[in-house]
Amino acid sequence: MAEKETTATTKNYFAYTGLILSIAGVFFYKIGIISLLAVIFSCIGLAKAKDFEGKGKAPAIIGLMLGILPTLMYIMNACGYM
Repeated sequence: MAEKETTATTKNYFAYTGLILSIAGVFFYKIGIISLLAVIFSCIGLAKAKDFEGKGKAPAIIGLMLGILPTLMYIMNACGYM
């Protein structure tokens, strides 16, 4: 039987993508899709952190926190509060 590849050597790319998008979303908060994608990718990365033995959990949490703020700023801007 073919052995399953160990996931300890792979990276949680969803978490890192969420982190990068959330940092970009902070600077470009008027483009709401960037920060919304950051929240989505960070949530997926956080959920997949169990499969990667906890790797990528910290970037996913940071990406989630940084992604929620620009999303709220975009919503407030769209509603005319900013």
